[in-house]
Amino acid sequence: MNIMDFLFSSKKKDKIIALFDIGSGSVGGAIVQIPTDGKGVPTILKSVTNEIKFHKRLKAKNFMKDMISALDLTVNALYNKKVGAPDQIVCVLASPWYLSETRVIKMKREKPFIFTKRFASELIQKEISSLTEIYKDKYGTSESTPQLIEQYTMAVSLNGYTTEDPLGKKCQSIEMDIVISLAPLLCLDKIRETLSKTFHNIDVTFSSFTLDTYFAVRDKYVALDSYLLLDIRGEITDVGIVTNGILKSVLSFPFGKKTFFNYICTKLEIELRDAKELFKLYSDDNLSSLMKEKAIPLFKSISRSWGEAFNQCISTLPRTLILPSTVFLTADNDIKNWFSNVLRNEEYIQSTTPDNKCTVVTLDDSLFLNMCNIKDGICDPFLIIEAIAIMRKMTK
Repeated sequence: MNIMDFLFSSKKKDKIIALFDIGSGSVGGAIVQIPTDGKGVPTILKSVTNEIKFHKRLKAKNFMKDMISALDLTVNALYNKKVGAPDQIVCVLASPWYLSETRVIKMKREKPFIFTKRFASELIQKEISSLTEIYKDKYGTSESTPQLIEQYTMAVSLNGYTTEDPLGKKCQSIEMDIVISLAPLLCLDKIRETLSKTFHNIDVTFSSFTLDTYFAVRDKYVALDSYLLLDIRGEITDVGIVTNGILKSVLSFPFGKKTFFNYICTKLEIELRDAKELFKLYSDDNLSSLMKEKAIPLFKSISRSWGEAFNQCISTLPRTLILPSTVFLTADNDIKNWFSNVLRNEEYIQSTTPDNKCTVVTLDDSLFLNMCNIKDGICDPFLIIEAIAIMRKMTK
């Protein structure tokens, strides 16, 4: 390179993203450095997490308020890390702050036609408009009506054959698998308002955790094409079903980590801190014989209740959809192993999978060491998964 080339060459600087993971049990935040040349891996420079306030009785209005409070604490803590102003803000929503719909768009014509980007966009927009109208009728007020936050085309088939490059090809029939994610306008506005107090005039985009997990798992486990994605948060369990590489369905049911501890509090008539201490002693096998007699039947009852809720959730699926036997699980560290054992041993789960057994892979931070750098020591896997997904979306 001569001196003129050197002086006038421009290297794109890495992009700095403020990432927020908004769940039903906690709100995490991270400053992520994304290489814009598509090479290398994302780097999490700093991260923080704040719990959402625990209530024995959940009320929607208070729940939203508590989530925003946790977000506000996380935003300020991340700002005080003094990493610098981000170029962009990405908020990844978990249930119940968003919902995803999987759709299959089918169309057939007598005469051949050319598949174009504009044609595909029109079909997808028509599907989104139809879905939006359904929710307008269901929820009534504009604040409650879910707004589009993300749309992704999983696969395109022309004349019955899946193709990765359909543009410009002639066909008579098409089939498109798409995922549409939506969130209530009120929730989105509250989040934007909270972020704008600290991060001024910075673009905010939204995405869904299930879709982000799909991207991270697909890139990590290239040879595996069918599996379950389970995300167990504070109040909700999300279930994503991937078949032949396509996210075919996204479901959820109201049973999570907080439900688990609330169950213990209610049955034993103890406070939350005592329930957590009891569970820790149980997990470490440090309970006295007397306490084991009380605890073991209790935990078996919770296991059965979660299994029944899972079974009821998936019973809404078409009978033609066979559940894969591999499960990728995301959950907080204190509860992850317990739910992993439930999946391996609970009869309600085993009866739904081929060969009546399932393989459980917990998505820990160590799994993604070759896909994401962490400068701030320890980081929860939710943020790592989302950082990987952000880079994939930006550099695809």
